[in-house]
Amino acid sequence: MLHGPTALALTLAPLREALHGTSVDFDALARRAGLDPGLIDRPNTRVPSARIQRLWRLAAEATQDPLLGLRAGSMVRPGTFHALGLGIVSSTSVLAALKRIERYSGIVSTNGRFALLEDDGFLTLEARPTLVSVQPADAWVDATLVATCRMLTICAGSAATPVKVRLKQGSPEYADAYRKAFNCPVEFHAERVSLVFDAQLAAQRVHSGNAELAAEADHIANRYLETLAPASVAARVRGLLVKAMLAGEVDQDAVARALNQSPSTLQRRLRKEGTSYQTLLDSTRRELALHYLREGQHSIADVAFMLGFADQSNFTRAFRRWTGKTPRQYLS
Repeated sequence: MLHGPTALALTLAPLREALHGTSVDFDALARRAGLDPGLIDRPNTRVPSARIQRLWRLAAEATQDPLLGLRAGSMVRPGTFHALGLGIVSSTSVLAALKRIERYSGIVSTNGRFALLEDDGFLTLEARPTLVSVQPADAWVDATLVATCRMLTICAGSAATPVKVRLKQGSPEYADAYRKAFNCPVEFHAERVSLVFDAQLAAQRVHSGNAELAAEADHIANRYLETLAPASVAARVRGLLVKAMLAGEVDQDAVARALNQSPSTLQRRLRKEGTSYQTLLDSTRRELALHYLREGQHSIADVAFMLGFADQSNFTRAFRRWTGKTPRQYLS
């Protein structure tokens, strides 16, 4: 089992493509970084993030190309991001896609996480390190943000264009290239790396989105994440929530008792894993709600009861928050 943060080996494919035709030998660089180049062609293989970041630094040094990350990021395809890529491009709004990135970015890399913040009419997708994160290479950050914007654009076209990109690194000398890559202003030497969106525009429905396909992608994503850390506190909490919903015991104190922990200890451990009890409760309820409704074997009132809601109106409000639709609209 790998220890420390990991990432999909497939995420290195765009870097290999960006180096193709140059004098830089990708395979040789990969071996110098401690990576087997053949792993990239195995879709579910994960490798240590520390070695991936070393490879990006070696590539940036070998090419002396300050825009390497921008070029590589533009070569990312939905499959590069596993189930998350499918979920993003199938989302029914940019907001829904951003929520998926926040929830499932660990599929792509566990070296840090994304937090989605809303303030004063703007949505900010902010990159945050965890206690075990390794320092990312500047080119890797560039590539990750360009790739994310590329996936969002496939989802929603121009409506997915950020209003601003913030980078901790970079140079104003290349500001024009960065503006062209992101199609918006770029702020260098910012306190945090982030993508900023207009909240109202992000909430608008994408008519080409497919809620059912996106929900299937979420299901695959959840299963995949559980295989990464089957003994994680978050996975254990999720399992308990599924069992407790029918009994109506989904409060945090009951779950903490089942894990022989105090509520404060549970909160602290979940924060270390980049999540919270409420986030897990919402995501578990959402996934099960979509599953039950698609099955068509239960009434809306029954689904509300099965998910531990006090009444159908509370369930309807929550479902609208998750999907932008009421349960009846989703079924129609």
